Amino acid sequence: MSTHWFHRNLLKATGVVPFDHRTSPSSTDAMQICNQLRRLRQDLLSALCDPSLDSTLVRDLFDQYISLILGFIISPDGSSDDSKLRYTTKFYYSDSLTGTEIITDVQDAQYELCCMMINMALWYQKHAAFIAAKSTLPNDKDALDIHKSLRMSAGIFKHVLDVELRKLTNVKLPPCSDLNEKILGAYSYQSLAEFHEVTVARAMNLKQDNALISSIANQISQYFDIGGQQLTTFDDKIAGKWRMYFQLKAKFYLAEARAYQALSLLDKNDGGAALKAVEEAFKVQQQANAFCEEYAKKSALGTQAIPKRHPFFLQLDSMIRRIKSTTEFENTLIHHKKIADECPPLEPGTHGILPPEEYVIPKLNSLFSADAYRAFDIGKNAGKPLKEDKKAREVKEMKEIPIPQGHADPNQGGSCIIA
Repeated sequence: MSTHWFHRNLLKATGVVPFDHRTSPSSTDAMQICNQLRRLRQDLLSALCDPSLDSTLVRDLFDQYISLILGFIISPDGSSDDSKLRYTTKFYYSDSLTGTEIITDVQDAQYELCCMMINMALWYQKHAAFIAAKSTLPNDKDALDIHKSLRMSAGIFKHVLDVELRKLTNVKLPPCSDLNEKILGAYSYQSLAEFHEVTVARAMNLKQDNALISSIANQISQYFDIGGQQLTTFDDKIAGKWRMYFQLKAKFYLAEARAYQALSLLDKNDGGAALKAVEEAFKVQQQANAFCEEYAKKSALGTQAIPKRHPFFLQLDSMIRRIKSTTEFENTLIHHKKIADECPPLEPGTHGILPPEEYVIPKLNSLFSADAYRAFDIGKNAGKPLKEDKKAREVKEMKEIPIPQGHADPNQGGSCIIA
Protein backbone atom coordinates (compact mmCIF):
# COMPACT_ATOMS: atom_id res chain seq x y z
CA MET A 1 0.00 0.00 0.00
CA SER A 2 1.37 3.38 -0.96
CA THR A 3 1.76 6.28 1.43
CA HIS A 4 -1.36 8.45 1.62
CA TRP A 5 -1.84 12.12 2.30
CA PHE A 6 -5.06 13.66 3.64
CA HIS A 7 -6.39 17.15 4.32
CA ARG A 8 -7.76 17.57 7.84
CA ASN A 9 -9.80 20.39 9.41
CA LEU A 10 -10.07 21.37 13.07
CA LEU A 11 -12.16 19.57 15.64
CA LYS A 12 -15.15 21.51 16.96
CA ALA A 13 -14.21 23.25 20.19
CA THR A 14 -16.83 23.57 22.92
CA GLY A 15 -17.45 25.19 26.27
CA VAL A 16 -17.98 23.55 29.66
CA VAL A 17 -21.52 22.25 30.19
CA PRO A 18 -23.02 22.09 33.72
CA PHE A 19 -25.87 19.66 33.17
CA ASP A 20 -27.51 20.38 36.54
CA HIS A 21 -27.99 24.18 36.36
CA ARG A 22 -31.55 24.29 35.02
CA THR A 23 -32.46 20.63 35.19
CA SER A 24 -32.78 20.60 39.01
CA PRO A 25 -31.92 16.96 39.77
CA SER A 26 -33.73 16.07 43.00
CA SER A 27 -32.51 12.53 43.60
CA THR A 28 -29.20 10.72 43.86
CA ASP A 29 -29.84 8.92 40.56
CA ALA A 30 -30.62 12.15 38.72
CA MET A 31 -27.52 13.84 40.14
CA GLN A 32 -25.45 10.80 39.14
CA ILE A 33 -26.63 11.25 35.55
CA CYS A 34 -25.44 14.86 35.53
CA ASN A 35 -22.09 13.91 37.05
CA GLN A 36 -21.64 11.06 34.56
CA LEU A 37 -22.49 13.34 31.65
CA ARG A 38 -19.87 15.89 32.75
CA ARG A 39 -17.22 13.20 33.25
CA LEU A 40 -17.91 11.32 30.03
CA ARG A 41 -18.04 14.53 28.03
CA GLN A 42 -14.67 15.68 29.33
CA ASP A 43 -13.08 12.26 28.86
CA LEU A 44 -14.44 12.03 25.33
CA LEU A 45 -13.23 15.51 24.36
CA SER A 46 -9.76 14.71 25.70
CA ALA A 47 -9.67 11.43 23.76
CA LEU A 48 -10.77 13.12 20.55
CA CYS A 49 -7.66 15.31 20.69
CA ASP A 50 -5.42 12.25 20.29
CA PRO A 51 -5.63 10.59 16.85
CA SER A 52 -3.20 7.87 17.92
CA LEU A 53 -5.61 6.26 20.40
CA ASP A 54 -7.16 2.89 19.74
CA SER A 55 -10.47 3.37 17.93
CA THR A 56 -12.26 0.89 20.21
CA LEU A 57 -11.42 2.98 23.28
CA VAL A 58 -12.61 6.25 21.73
CA ARG A 59 -15.74 4.70 20.24
CA ASP A 60 -16.66 3.19 23.62
CA LEU A 61 -16.45 6.61 25.30
CA PHE A 62 -18.49 8.12 22.48
CA ASP A 63 -21.21 5.47 22.70
CA GLN A 64 -21.42 5.83 26.48
CA TYR A 65 -21.85 9.59 26.21
CA ILE A 66 -24.38 9.43 23.39
CA SER A 67 -26.41 6.79 25.23
CA LEU A 68 -26.65 9.13 28.23
CA ILE A 69 -27.26 12.45 26.44
CA LEU A 70 -30.16 10.73 24.66
CA GLY A 71 -32.10 11.12 27.91
CA PHE A 72 -31.97 14.88 27.30
CA ILE A 73 -33.45 14.37 23.82
CA ILE A 74 -36.01 11.56 23.93
CA SER A 75 -38.40 10.91 26.80
CA PRO A 76 -37.09 7.99 28.91
CA ASP A 77 -40.56 7.21 30.27
CA GLY A 78 -42.32 7.44 26.92
CA SER A 79 -44.61 10.23 28.12
CA SER A 80 -43.83 12.42 25.10
CA ASP A 81 -41.74 12.51 21.93
CA ASP A 82 -39.18 14.95 23.33
CA SER A 83 -37.48 14.79 26.69
CA LYS A 84 -38.55 17.52 29.10
CA LEU A 85 -34.80 18.20 29.45
CA ARG A 86 -34.18 18.88 25.76
CA TYR A 87 -34.29 22.68 25.90
CA THR A 88 -32.95 23.22 29.43
CA THR A 89 -29.23 23.48 28.63
CA LYS A 90 -27.26 25.68 26.27
CA PHE A 91 -24.34 24.27 24.27
CA TYR A 92 -21.51 26.30 22.75
CA TYR A 93 -19.42 25.20 19.76
CA SER A 94 -16.96 26.47 17.21
CA ASP A 95 -16.89 25.16 13.64
CA SER A 96 -14.19 23.15 11.91
CA LEU A 97 -13.56 25.73 9.16
CA THR A 98 -13.63 28.95 11.21
CA GLY A 99 -12.24 27.84 14.58
CA THR A 100 -13.01 29.88 17.69
CA GLU A 101 -13.46 33.11 15.72
CA ILE A 102 -17.18 32.28 15.66
CA ILE A 103 -18.98 30.58 18.55
CA THR A 104 -22.54 29.34 18.14
CA ASP A 105 -24.76 28.72 21.15
CA VAL A 106 -27.94 26.66 20.91
CA GLN A 107 -30.26 25.75 23.75
CA ASP A 108 -31.14 22.29 22.48
CA ALA A 109 -29.58 18.92 23.38
CA GLN A 110 -30.16 17.80 19.79
CA TYR A 111 -27.51 20.35 18.78
CA GLU A 112 -25.10 18.74 21.23
CA LEU A 113 -25.83 15.33 19.72
CA CYS A 114 -25.15 16.58 16.18
CA CYS A 115 -21.94 18.40 17.12
CA MET A 116 -20.48 15.53 19.10
CA MET A 117 -21.25 13.12 16.27
CA ILE A 118 -19.44 15.42 13.86
CA ASN A 119 -16.44 15.50 16.20
CA MET A 120 -16.42 11.70 16.33
CA ALA A 121 -16.49 11.52 12.53
CA LEU A 122 -13.66 14.07 12.37
CA TRP A 123 -11.66 11.98 14.85
CA TYR A 124 -12.04 8.91 12.65
CA GLN A 125 -10.65 10.98 9.75
CA LYS A 126 -7.72 12.14 11.86
CA HIS A 127 -7.06 8.64 13.22
CA ALA A 128 -6.88 7.30 9.66
CA ALA A 129 -4.47 10.06 8.66
CA PHE A 130 -2.29 9.37 11.72
CA ILE A 131 -2.06 5.65 10.96
CA ALA A 132 -1.33 6.33 7.29
CA ALA A 133 1.45 8.81 8.12
CA LYS A 134 3.25 6.84 10.81
CA SER A 135 4.76 4.33 8.40
CA THR A 136 6.03 4.44 4.83
CA LEU A 137 4.48 1.03 4.20
CA PRO A 138 1.47 0.40 6.48
CA ASN A 139 0.90 -3.29 7.17
CA ASP A 140 -2.37 -5.10 6.49
CA LYS A 141 -3.70 -4.35 9.98
CA ASP A 142 -3.03 -0.63 9.54
CA ALA A 143 -4.59 -0.63 6.08
CA LEU A 144 -7.73 -2.23 7.50
CA ASP A 145 -7.81 0.30 10.37
CA ILE A 146 -7.54 3.21 7.92
CA HIS A 147 -10.24 1.78 5.67
CA LYS A 148 -12.62 0.98 8.55
CA SER A 149 -12.11 4.37 10.23
CA LEU A 150 -12.83 6.35 7.08
CA ARG A 151 -15.85 4.20 6.26
CA MET A 152 -17.21 4.78 9.79
CA SER A 153 -16.53 8.51 9.41
CA ALA A 154 -18.51 8.62 6.16
CA GLY A 155 -21.39 6.78 7.82
CA ILE A 156 -21.59 9.14 10.80
CA PHE A 157 -21.51 12.25 8.61
CA LYS A 158 -24.25 10.76 6.44
CA HIS A 159 -26.34 9.88 9.51
CA VAL A 160 -26.11 13.43 10.86
CA LEU A 161 -27.08 14.80 7.45
CA ASP A 162 -29.93 12.40 6.74
CA VAL A 163 -31.37 11.87 10.24
CA GLU A 164 -30.21 14.04 13.13
CA LEU A 165 -30.09 17.38 11.31
CA ARG A 166 -33.77 17.00 10.40
CA LYS A 167 -34.66 17.03 14.10
CA LEU A 168 -32.93 20.37 14.69
CA THR A 169 -35.38 23.20 13.96
CA ASN A 170 -35.49 26.99 14.30
CA VAL A 171 -31.76 27.26 14.91
CA LYS A 172 -29.74 30.16 13.52
CA LEU A 173 -26.33 28.96 12.32
CA PRO A 174 -23.40 30.82 10.71
CA PRO A 175 -22.87 30.37 6.94
CA CYS A 176 -19.91 28.00 7.37
CA SER A 177 -21.49 25.93 10.12
CA ASP A 178 -20.57 22.26 10.18
CA LEU A 179 -24.31 21.65 10.24
CA ASN A 180 -24.75 23.27 6.86
CA GLU A 181 -26.05 20.50 4.58
CA LYS A 182 -23.42 21.18 1.91
CA ILE A 183 -20.54 21.08 4.38
CA LEU A 184 -21.85 17.83 5.87
CA GLY A 185 -22.19 16.50 2.34
CA ALA A 186 -18.60 17.48 1.54
CA TYR A 187 -17.34 15.69 4.65
CA SER A 188 -19.33 12.55 3.82
CA TYR A 189 -18.00 12.42 0.25
CA GLN A 190 -14.47 13.12 1.51
CA SER A 191 -14.47 10.08 3.79
CA LEU A 192 -16.26 7.99 1.16
CA ALA A 193 -13.55 8.80 -1.40
CA GLU A 194 -10.71 8.36 1.06
CA PHE A 195 -11.61 4.87 2.24
CA HIS A 196 -11.75 3.81 -1.40
CA GLU A 197 -8.22 5.17 -1.79
CA VAL A 198 -7.20 2.28 0.46
CA THR A 199 -9.20 -0.10 -1.75
CA VAL A 200 -7.47 0.96 -4.98
CA ALA A 201 -4.03 0.96 -3.34
CA ARG A 202 -4.63 -2.61 -2.23
CA ALA A 203 -5.80 -3.61 -5.70
CA MET A 204 -2.65 -2.09 -7.20
CA ASN A 205 -0.37 -3.87 -4.76
CA LEU A 206 -2.05 -7.19 -5.49
CA LYS A 207 -1.72 -6.49 -9.24
CA GLN A 208 -5.43 -6.90 -9.80
CA ASP A 209 -7.01 -6.53 -13.23
CA ASN A 210 -6.05 -3.20 -14.83
CA ALA A 211 -9.64 -2.46 -15.85
CA LEU A 212 -10.77 -2.98 -12.24
CA ILE A 213 -8.13 -0.59 -10.89
CA SER A 214 -9.07 2.00 -13.51
CA SER A 215 -12.77 1.80 -12.64
CA ILE A 216 -12.17 2.16 -8.87
CA ALA A 217 -9.82 5.12 -9.43
CA ASN A 218 -12.45 6.69 -11.69
CA GLN A 219 -15.12 6.29 -8.99
CA ILE A 220 -12.83 7.88 -6.39
CA SER A 221 -12.25 10.81 -8.74
CA GLN A 222 -16.01 11.28 -9.08
CA TYR A 223 -16.54 11.17 -5.30
CA PHE A 224 -13.90 13.88 -4.79
CA ASP A 225 -15.39 15.94 -7.60
CA ILE A 226 -18.89 15.78 -6.08
CA GLY A 227 -17.51 16.61 -2.63
CA GLY A 228 -15.71 19.66 -3.97
CA GLN A 229 -18.86 20.87 -5.71
CA GLN A 230 -20.56 21.12 -2.31
CA LEU A 231 -18.15 23.92 -1.36
CA THR A 232 -18.40 26.20 -4.41
CA THR A 233 -20.69 28.77 -2.73
CA PHE A 234 -18.59 29.29 0.41
CA ASP A 235 -16.08 32.06 1.08
CA ASP A 236 -12.82 31.13 -0.64
CA LYS A 237 -10.81 32.44 2.33
CA ILE A 238 -12.55 29.91 4.58
CA ALA A 239 -13.28 26.88 2.39
CA GLY A 240 -10.93 27.51 -0.55
CA LYS A 241 -8.07 25.29 0.59
CA TRP A 242 -10.39 22.42 1.46
CA ARG A 243 -12.13 22.76 -1.92
CA MET A 244 -8.74 22.76 -3.63
CA TYR A 245 -8.00 19.45 -1.87
CA PHE A 246 -11.07 17.90 -3.48
CA GLN A 247 -10.10 19.23 -6.91
CA LEU A 248 -6.52 18.03 -6.50
CA LYS A 249 -7.53 14.53 -5.46
CA ALA A 250 -10.17 14.35 -8.23
CA LYS A 251 -7.49 15.09 -10.85
CA PHE A 252 -5.00 12.75 -9.19
CA TYR A 253 -7.33 9.75 -9.39
CA LEU A 254 -8.57 10.66 -12.85
CA ALA A 255 -4.95 10.53 -14.02
CA GLU A 256 -4.53 7.18 -12.28
CA ALA A 257 -7.73 5.88 -13.88
CA ARG A 258 -6.49 6.89 -17.34
CA ALA A 259 -3.06 5.33 -16.76
CA TYR A 260 -4.53 1.97 -15.80
CA GLN A 261 -7.03 2.26 -18.62
CA ALA A 262 -4.03 2.42 -20.96
CA LEU A 263 -2.73 -0.87 -19.55
CA SER A 264 -6.18 -2.42 -19.87
CA LEU A 265 -6.36 -1.36 -23.52
CA LEU A 266 -2.94 -2.90 -24.12
CA ASP A 267 -4.33 -6.15 -22.71
CA LYS A 268 -7.00 -5.91 -25.44
CA ASN A 269 -4.36 -5.29 -28.13
CA ASP A 270 -5.62 -1.73 -28.71
CA GLY A 271 -2.30 0.13 -28.78
CA GLY A 272 -3.70 3.26 -30.41
CA ALA A 273 -6.35 3.81 -27.75
CA ALA A 274 -3.79 2.96 -25.04
CA LEU A 275 -1.49 5.70 -26.34
CA LYS A 276 -4.37 8.19 -26.21
CA ALA A 277 -5.31 7.13 -22.66
CA VAL A 278 -1.79 7.53 -21.33
CA GLU A 279 -1.51 10.89 -23.10
CA GLU A 280 -4.68 11.95 -21.28
CA ALA A 281 -3.27 10.62 -18.01
CA PHE A 282 -0.19 12.81 -18.41
CA LYS A 283 -2.34 15.87 -19.24
CA VAL A 284 -4.56 15.39 -16.20
CA GLN A 285 -1.47 14.85 -14.07
CA GLN A 286 -0.26 18.30 -15.08
CA GLN A 287 -3.62 19.75 -14.07
CA ALA A 288 -3.29 18.03 -10.70
CA ASN A 289 0.16 19.55 -10.35
CA ALA A 290 -1.28 23.03 -10.92
CA PHE A 291 -3.94 22.44 -8.26
CA CYS A 292 -1.24 21.17 -5.93
CA GLU A 293 0.81 24.33 -6.29
CA GLU A 294 -2.27 26.50 -5.68
CA TYR A 295 -3.19 24.41 -2.64
CA ALA A 296 0.25 24.95 -1.12
CA LYS A 297 -0.20 28.74 -1.41
CA LYS A 298 -3.55 28.89 0.37
CA SER A 299 -3.79 29.32 4.12
CA ALA A 300 -6.39 27.66 6.32
CA LEU A 301 -6.98 26.37 9.83
CA GLY A 302 -6.24 22.74 10.62
CA THR A 303 -3.56 20.29 9.54
CA GLN A 304 -3.18 20.38 5.79
CA ALA A 305 0.50 21.08 5.08
CA ILE A 306 2.11 18.89 2.43
CA PRO A 307 5.75 17.93 3.01
CA LYS A 308 8.10 18.71 0.14
CA ARG A 309 8.08 16.03 -2.53
CA HIS A 310 5.56 13.83 -0.72
CA PRO A 311 5.70 10.19 -1.93
CA PHE A 312 1.95 10.26 -2.53
CA PHE A 313 2.55 12.58 -5.47
CA LEU A 314 5.92 11.23 -6.54
CA GLN A 315 4.41 7.77 -7.00
CA LEU A 316 1.88 9.10 -9.50
CA ASP A 317 4.66 10.68 -11.54
CA SER A 318 6.75 7.51 -11.66
CA MET A 319 3.70 5.33 -12.35
CA ILE A 320 2.56 7.37 -15.36
CA ARG A 321 6.07 7.55 -16.76
CA ARG A 322 6.40 3.78 -16.41
CA ILE A 323 3.07 3.10 -18.06
CA LYS A 324 3.80 5.59 -20.85
CA SER A 325 7.11 3.84 -21.55
CA THR A 326 5.44 0.41 -21.50
CA THR A 327 2.64 1.55 -23.82
CA GLU A 328 4.98 3.12 -26.35
CA PHE A 329 7.35 0.13 -26.29
CA GLU A 330 4.64 -2.48 -26.77
CA ASN A 331 2.89 -0.48 -29.46
CA THR A 332 6.17 -0.09 -31.37
CA LEU A 333 7.03 -3.79 -31.20
CA ILE A 334 3.63 -5.46 -31.25
CA HIS A 335 0.58 -3.35 -32.13
CA HIS A 336 1.94 -0.78 -34.64
CA LYS A 337 -1.11 1.49 -34.17
CA LYS A 338 -1.42 5.26 -34.58
CA ILE A 339 -2.59 7.17 -31.54
CA ALA A 340 -6.38 7.26 -31.42
CA ASP A 341 -8.23 10.54 -32.07
CA GLU A 342 -10.37 10.25 -28.95
CA CYS A 343 -9.89 8.74 -25.53
CA PRO A 344 -12.27 5.86 -24.73
CA PRO A 345 -14.77 6.53 -21.91
CA LEU A 346 -13.81 5.31 -18.48
CA GLU A 347 -15.73 2.48 -16.89
CA PRO A 348 -17.81 3.34 -13.79
CA GLY A 349 -16.74 1.76 -10.52
CA THR A 350 -18.87 -1.20 -9.41
CA HIS A 351 -16.77 -4.07 -8.08
CA GLY A 352 -14.83 -3.01 -4.97
CA ILE A 353 -17.07 0.00 -4.26
CA LEU A 354 -18.81 0.08 -0.86
CA PRO A 355 -21.32 2.48 0.75
CA PRO A 356 -20.51 4.25 4.03
CA GLU A 357 -20.74 2.09 7.16
CA GLU A 358 -24.28 2.56 8.49
CA TYR A 359 -24.22 4.32 11.85
CA VAL A 360 -26.52 2.83 14.49
CA ILE A 361 -27.17 5.07 17.48
CA PRO A 362 -26.77 3.33 20.87
CA LYS A 363 -29.72 2.61 23.12
CA LEU A 364 -30.66 4.89 25.99
CA ASN A 365 -28.35 4.40 28.98
CA SER A 366 -29.85 2.29 31.78
CA LEU A 367 -29.02 5.08 34.27
CA PHE A 368 -31.84 7.08 32.70
CA SER A 369 -34.65 5.11 34.33
CA ALA A 370 -38.18 6.46 34.48
CA ASP A 371 -37.71 7.27 38.18
CA ALA A 372 -34.44 9.11 37.57
CA TYR A 373 -36.08 11.06 34.74
CA ARG A 374 -38.99 12.13 36.93
CA ALA A 375 -36.51 13.35 39.55
CA PHE A 376 -35.48 16.23 37.29
CA ASP A 377 -37.72 19.01 38.57
CA ILE A 378 -37.45 21.48 35.68
CA GLY A 379 -40.59 23.28 36.92
CA LYS A 380 -38.45 25.13 39.46
CA ASN A 381 -37.02 27.27 36.67
CA ALA A 382 -40.19 27.67 34.60
CA GLY A 383 -40.52 31.23 33.34
CA LYS A 384 -37.12 32.27 34.63
CA PRO A 385 -34.65 33.66 32.07
CA LEU A 386 -31.54 31.56 31.46
CA LYS A 387 -28.60 32.91 33.42
CA GLU A 388 -25.62 32.33 31.17
CA ASP A 389 -22.53 30.82 32.73
CA LYS A 390 -19.64 33.06 31.75
CA LYS A 391 -17.23 30.13 31.63
CA ALA A 392 -19.46 28.34 29.11
CA ARG A 393 -18.68 30.97 26.46
CA GLU A 394 -14.92 30.65 27.02
CA VAL A 395 -14.43 28.27 24.13
CA LYS A 396 -10.79 27.57 23.39
CA GLU A 397 -9.36 25.55 20.51
CA MET A 398 -8.97 21.87 21.20
CA LYS A 399 -5.39 20.90 22.07
CA GLU A 400 -5.06 18.40 19.25
CA ILE A 401 -1.99 16.19 19.01
CA PRO A 402 -0.46 16.95 15.59
CA ILE A 403 -0.74 14.39 12.81
CA PRO A 404 2.59 13.55 11.15
CA GLN A 405 2.70 14.92 7.64
CA GLY A 406 4.00 11.80 5.95
CA HIS A 407 7.41 10.92 4.62
CA ALA A 408 8.94 13.55 2.40
CA ASP A 409 12.11 13.14 0.42
CA PRO A 410 14.57 15.53 2.14
CA ASN A 411 16.88 15.49 -0.88
CA GLN A 412 14.29 17.08 -3.16
CA GLY A 413 13.30 20.72 -3.32
CA GLY A 414 10.01 22.37 -4.17
CA SER A 415 6.66 21.85 -2.53
CA CYS A 416 3.63 19.78 -3.40
CA ILE A 417 5.14 18.55 -6.66
CA ILE A 418 3.46 15.87 -8.76
CA ALA A 419 5.64 15.98 -11.85
